[in-house]
Amino acid sequence: MKIGILGPTKINKLEEINKDTIKIIRDISKIVAESGNEIVVVPDKGSVSELFAQEYLNFGGKKVYSIIPLDDKEFGYSWVNLEIGEKINCGTWRNQPEKLNEETDYLLCLGYAEGVMAEIAYSKWFKPKPIDIIKELVDGKFPKSAVKNLNLRYISYKKVNFKW
Repeated sequence: MKIGILGPTKINKLEEINKDTIKIIRDISKIVAESGNEIVVVPDKGSVSELFAQEYLNFGGKKVYSIIPLDDKEFGYSWVNLEIGEKINCGTWRNQPEKLNEETDYLLCLGYAEGVMAEIAYSKWFKPKPIDIIKELVDGKFPKSAVKNLNLRYISYKKVNFKW
């Protein structure tokens, strides 16, 4: 199974993140690595996804795929870590949420950000799938009316198990 890892883009310095948050991200990356599942990320430098991918590999994770808009002339991609995983070209940033959903079987949300909301929303139309949002890493729930057509649940990081 390919697990899409969603989370905030800019964490700049690890010191700026709560130490409990770092521990949770590491604990989940270990669970995912030990599960034998592959991951799909958008590895912006300094992002939760980049940190997760690095930790996942440190724990012996099987395979990382990186969604990168290699043809994007409008915004470019100089802030993306090109060294993590096998590259999957999504063309442009405008295609990124769609491609991430096409490539994944399950989404794991490790925090909210504008891009995360787009990636979750696109899961309705592009290869619908289960989405787990880690309660300890978000500050609330989406309005029920906004997610009524999504296969979404809020779980503790201690209950990550990929069983639906």
